Amino acid sequence: MLEKVKGLFRRDEEQAGGGRPSARLVDALKVLAVESPGLADRAVAYVHRGEGPEVLLELEALRGGDVEALLGRPGQSGIYSWTTPAQDDRLKAAVPGWTSAKAVTARSNLYTLSDSVTIPELVRLGRVLSAVSSEVDRERPADPRWLTVLVNDMSRRANERRKGRNGKQTPDRWTPDLLLALAVEGGVPEADAPAVVLRELFERPTSSGWASRHLGPALLGDPARDFVVAHVDVATQALPGVSAAGRTELVELVASDPVATDALAPLLARLAADTSKGVREAAVAAVAQLPGERQREILTPLLTALAPSRLGTVVTRLAQVDGGLADLEEAAEQSTGARATLLRDTVERARVLDAAQEDEPAIEVPPFEPLPETVLGDEFVQAARAAIDTALERARAEQAAHPGKGKDDGDEWPRWRRQAVEQDLKELPGISDEDLRVFAGFLSGTSTRRPGGVAMRRLSAPGVFSRLPGISLLHRLRLQANEARGRSERFGWYRLNEGDTLDVDLRVLDEALRRIGRDDAEALIDELYFSTWWAMDTVTPENAWPYYAGRLDRLAAALDDRERTYGTTKPARALAVLAQLPHVPRRFLPRLTELALGEGRTYRATAQAALSTHPGVRGLAEQGLGNGRSEVRRTAAEWLARLGDADAVPALRAALAKERSEVVRAALLTSLESLGEDISVDLAPEVLLAEATKGLRGKAPVSMSWFDLGSLPDARWAADGSPVDPTILRWWVVLAVKLKDPSGAGLLERYLSLLQEEDRARLGSHVLAAWVAQDTRNPSPQESDAHATAGAQQRYDQFQAWAKRSPEYYSVEASKSVEDHHRDLYREHQATYLGSAVKDKGMLALTVAMPGGELAATFQRYAKAHIGRRAQTEALVQALAANGQPAAIQELLAVSRRFRQATVQETAQRLAAELADRRGWTADQLADRTVQTAGFEDDGLLHLDLGSREYVGRITPAFTLELTSDAGKVVKALPAARAQDDPELVAAAKKQLTASRRELKAVVTLQTQRLYEAMCVGRTWTAQEWQEYLLGHPVMSRLVERLVWVENPGTDEARPFRPDGGALVDADDEDVELGEGSTVGLAHAVLLGQEATAAWAAHLTDYEVTPLFAQLDVATPDVPAGATAIDDHKGWFSDSFSIRGRATKRGYTRSQAEDAGWFSAYTKSFASAGIVVQIEFTGSFVPEENIAAAVTALTFERTGRGSGRGTARIADLPPVLVAEAYRDYVAVAEAGAFDPDWERKSQY
Repeated sequence: MLEKVKGLFRRDEEQAGGGRPSARLVDALKVLAVESPGLADRAVAYVHRGEGPEVLLELEALRGGDVEALLGRPGQSGIYSWTTPAQDDRLKAAVPGWTSAKAVTARSNLYTLSDSVTIPELVRLGRVLSAVSSEVDRERPADPRWLTVLVNDMSRRANERRKGRNGKQTPDRWTPDLLLALAVEGGVPEADAPAVVLRELFERPTSSGWASRHLGPALLGDPARDFVVAHVDVATQALPGVSAAGRTELVELVASDPVATDALAPLLARLAADTSKGVREAAVAAVAQLPGERQREILTPLLTALAPSRLGTVVTRLAQVDGGLADLEEAAEQSTGARATLLRDTVERARVLDAAQEDEPAIEVPPFEPLPETVLGDEFVQAARAAIDTALERARAEQAAHPGKGKDDGDEWPRWRRQAVEQDLKELPGISDEDLRVFAGFLSGTSTRRPGGVAMRRLSAPGVFSRLPGISLLHRLRLQANEARGRSERFGWYRLNEGDTLDVDLRVLDEALRRIGRDDAEALIDELYFSTWWAMDTVTPENAWPYYAGRLDRLAAALDDRERTYGTTKPARALAVLAQLPHVPRRFLPRLTELALGEGRTYRATAQAALSTHPGVRGLAEQGLGNGRSEVRRTAAEWLARLGDADAVPALRAALAKERSEVVRAALLTSLESLGEDISVDLAPEVLLAEATKGLRGKAPVSMSWFDLGSLPDARWAADGSPVDPTILRWWVVLAVKLKDPSGAGLLERYLSLLQEEDRARLGSHVLAAWVAQDTRNPSPQESDAHATAGAQQRYDQFQAWAKRSPEYYSVEASKSVEDHHRDLYREHQATYLGSAVKDKGMLALTVAMPGGELAATFQRYAKAHIGRRAQTEALVQALAANGQPAAIQELLAVSRRFRQATVQETAQRLAAELADRRGWTADQLADRTVQTAGFEDDGLLHLDLGSREYVGRITPAFTLELTSDAGKVVKALPAARAQDDPELVAAAKKQLTASRRELKAVVTLQTQRLYEAMCVGRTWTAQEWQEYLLGHPVMSRLVERLVWVENPGTDEARPFRPDGGALVDADDEDVELGEGSTVGLAHAVLLGQEATAAWAAHLTDYEVTPLFAQLDVATPDVPAGATAIDDHKGWFSDSFSIRGRATKRGYTRSQAEDAGWFSAYTKSFASAGIVVQIEFTGSFVPEENIAAAVTALTFERTGRGSGRGTARIADLPPVLVAEAYRDYVAVAEAGAFDPDWERKSQY
């Protein structure tokens, strides 16, 4: 083989080995001239003829300097390499016209292995690159460093070619056999060379990320697989020593060919016993492709040879193979301890499920309707012509406004805009009506003809195509199939992800793809359903299961996927499909039981959901109660609670009787009570004290060492008022931390219910205050001053030195004095968190019984002051949901509607939905029913009883609380107690007054926002619910009186009205009675029409009603059909602070910052409609400085999952929402005025 490879280069050596070096080689090393012209010449001479090896010592002295950077850091395998402006200037001065990019391209050209290079030259080139490389990814002491550098560099350059930076492809001669020849030429003994090459092929960087993905493609493929097969004995010995990522990639390469998989059985058997779980799983998945008998031959010996902790995947696989259970039983008989338990448990689970369902019924799927063909006719052609003509007119107008050619002519027209306009003027006039008709015929499937390339490209551009009438999903599929024609990249599902069109039965898409001529329909459907990279969970499992019911092999492959590819969640998506099937096929049961009762949490709940319809599911869960691992026993108990089958009580009782783990006992008791079992005997004080004493003998979690268990407040039992032994309270805190569940659901909530109300409230408040204090602990001023004093001079000196090398980056910091740096360091240190309580979030479970208003107020303060603490904020959100009191629920709902961190908002939305579901309500109904009254009673008054007299609170027109004495005099506060007053009542009244003032303010703020959103999204109430929960509420009634409402909105019977002093009146002061079964919604000018709007505006003025928010003065913009943006105020120019000020005043927040802290929009979420409004502008950086900026467009993003996500069409949105958002857009734009030169002036 070596002679064969060398033969490929013999002609090259004859041409390139003597005489002058090739131009490509000279170019590849030209950057060395930055040190000295002679250095580049000496390096070329060494690579070409081997002369002057001492040059390598010179190059080693340059490691980490400018030369390495200008060469593109050849030893590294990542995708990023950079140079500083100073380094670029050095290269320009040394080699005029030359750049680091040209140097990299020259080396890429060299690697094409034309007649420019020979094997000896490549070896010496590797040594040169190694000499200058300070860091070498994948370096191994036993292997040649120069070879690793050469492969890293070549692979990286080849990747750049594949990305289109160079049209040429790396030739087939870069194969494992070439590496073998290079290794031998470089001095590796022939006997050792195959092992070196194998390690070179499969070793991966120790760090995860993009770097590892760039090493394989240039060399891995069929030749690499053949090389492994040819050297199977060497591979079996050498490859287990490479990194886990490399071993996994090896398995995946082998698994792509069944013949190679069988030939490499010894290697796969060894990797199935690997120390890495990921490698073991990949190896077993590869073995799973072989016939059942062959699988048993490879895997059965591992049952007794492998450590029990590594056996899980092997056991699960064998349980799915015919005859595999017998192998497991036989191995169990020969085993003891953990091995025997694992094998017996697997067999018993399989037997339980098999006994419950002896015969496996066929899966019946419903019929489906294929996509209909729709012929696009004259209307489509006319609309397309109008779109092209409009674009052409716009281009002509822009060119006319800029008669110059650029800055040389005094015209500041941006070059990119000028080029775009020139392209429009060149291409658009050439698109004929015939092109449009051909395009329509192609989309309709009536013709295979396509319009010319320019016409096709311009017509299919999203800004044009999405606005054309009559477009269906089938039309879009045809267009995308044409765009992907002849390409290797993914089918562009994301381009079709508009509206709800892709969330259809996958059989519909499969049929349509085959109809339009795609022979890779199955692969495309898999990518659509399983990949989140492009399609973002577009298709719901409900629409996927009928398709995969007929393709169980593809579903099985997805379930076993190791999720190594970024942007995929294959196992999770496969489990979601299995949960939708009428029954789970038997072949999946071993894998599902492994996931459902395993220690891993990732897929546990989904696997349990998939098994929930199996007739043997309760027996399976009960079997888990006897598992040797406490986590599995706890999981089994929780699963039985969710299944809700009371027949599980005897098994739970039996498990409780012998359970020693406190955490598992808690789960068992929770499960028993949820199934209706009386556990009062288990909650007797003496039983709780015994458990607490036993629990505290063990070690408390180390993470909670900061918590003073001796500081807990005293408590009394609710039953008899007797004191609670402090040992019990201390144990509850420790147990809460061990359970790690901030929601407090289940046993802890039950424990707390045993205490008197004020005591459980005091306990929760104490724990919450301690948790927040620990999590937000900062340095003292003295510590920060010492830190700043120690580092100020050093930072000053550092920036001075950096500014000399790169003034363009560091001049601002270098201009600061030592005192300035001292202030910066002090401020930074003061913001440092000294601790974290996130590992002890479970103790927040004890807040379940504290006052909801206090918990909500604490959350507000924490979320505002500690934005970066996402995990802790989510834990507090869980505590809000568990607390369940009106104030806590309202705060939870507020977070679910609008919050700066999307993941926290999503958590709040999920918890609010779950809370509403448990009560049989929608989230909106939950919000209506939990509005706090702030202590006001049904008569609209706050009654404060002092014993001998009563003070009364009223809500003012400004929504503040006005207090009057028993004599009717307005006072600011309650007086001191008189002799005849009850001191306890006076203290309670003062506490209530403080709470009422705080709560009233919160209710008015939150409910005003909620009513405004209800108006925007078009929410309606039944008349009965509106009268009971809004008009009948002592605080909400004051808000609804300041608004105009509509009975039966959107119908011919629509009738506007407003509440007035207990009555409902229309604009003419006539009484209105709501009909039985009618609905009520908020009025808006968009819905009322001009005449009714004017009448209501006059009515409100006459009665001096100040609206809660504007309903009657909003204009609706003219929006073209199919438009996804409004940009009639594009180019209104001001500055970033003015835009920010106006946007935030109207409830908008900064959009997510992207690379380098850049953001370009202000957003407002309307969670109930799943819409985020975006006011876009030219952008700014975080931290912000005031820069010139201009408003651009108003857009609307859908936030739902799947194809519901993405930019929405204006026409599909609630008209009131569009009108209100447009009003905000105009208001923000009016911070400035239109400037024709806005693009140049805006700093972006």
